[in-house]
Amino acid sequence: MTDVLVVGGGVAGVWAAISAAREGARVELVSRAPGATALYAGAMEIATGLDGIRVRQPHHPFSRLGLDEVAIAVELDGACAEFQTVMAKAGYELRGSWSEPRRYADLHGFAHQGALVPATVAGGAVDGLLGLRVAVVGIDGVGEYDAEDTARALCQGEALDAFAHTVAVPGLPRGASLADLFGRPAPGLDEVRAEAVAFPPGFSHLPENGFELLSTQPSPHGWRLQQALGEALAAAAVTTVGARVTGFRCEPGRVRAAVVEGEEREARSFVLATGRYIGGGLVKRRLVREPLLDLGVFYRGDAVRSAYGKGLRYLEYLESAPAFETGLMTDASLRPLDWHGEVAYQNLRAAGAVLGGYDYAGGFGFGVPLLTGAVAGRAAAA
Repeated sequence: MTDVLVVGGGVAGVWAAISAAREGARVELVSRAPGATALYAGAMEIATGLDGIRVRQPHHPFSRLGLDEVAIAVELDGACAEFQTVMAKAGYELRGSWSEPRRYADLHGFAHQGALVPATVAGGAVDGLLGLRVAVVGIDGVGEYDAEDTARALCQGEALDAFAHTVAVPGLPRGASLADLFGRPAPGLDEVRAEAVAFPPGFSHLPENGFELLSTQPSPHGWRLQQALGEALAAAAVTTVGARVTGFRCEPGRVRAAVVEGEEREARSFVLATGRYIGGGLVKRRLVREPLLDLGVFYRGDAVRSAYGKGLRYLEYLESAPAFETGLMTDASLRPLDWHGEVAYQNLRAAGAVLGGYDYAGGFGFGVPLLTGAVAGRAAAA
């Protein structure tokens, strides 16, 4: 029997597993897929607008930890610093600070905010490119990306001095896509007079003045991140199992085992980091529900069973945002609640996007998985 069993292969699950292992626990992580990591475009949003968050967003996962804003900031400092250290050891260097986000351009020339970015992206902060001559590299034969349009958008939208320069990359297949660039050395640009060079993502061995643009899906940045997460799990001696969890064996107040494709795997504590709709942590068939343990699912403090009677279905009809604030509620140690608002199981924690009270596209995309993953992993190991 292991000490901690984590369900979910995304950032929250991986970070919960590593955090538990760093406390000396024997940890097993079970996942059927990497989660939403492949959707990562290259810029990590961590946290925006912590001031007054407990009043403005009382059901936010950060607010439910029972910490004031200063303590939350300290926890984020620690979680991000540890994450950057672990990822660097896994060969994936991240630069930046969660409290000082900057803006970085994507493949189409539009800027997005990011707090932590890969070292290969860091040189492309828009404010750092002002006053520089920027070459945007196009690839002959790759039709899904137009360097001319990207350069034009950077000029018009960000007031940069940008121009396109198209090169041929030997060995590309006919009808090549951006995915075919992954891992290839960046083409030489000795004849280009530019102080900074923007490359489509995927190339290796960038020149000193080169940087990668943010990506679309499928994302080379996501592939690299997932690879580094796997390396970090191995370095932390976390046992990984590639399989589907189909249920749990429980007794009143405690989870005893996860059912993994018909086989029971016992543990002392469990962490649920199954994501939302993409990862399968929540499913929606008229009402949103949590499929593995039938835990309570809430929208702004109300169980969805009653929230639909208060107009939630109408709000979802008008826009999608309410659906992305729906999820599990927890106590201060991240133990999920049942439908009556009571702790469901004493030895179960939840982390990441399966938690309700926030929209992970609204500035907390990596902050919630990292912080709640760290807290859940440490609590499960205690």
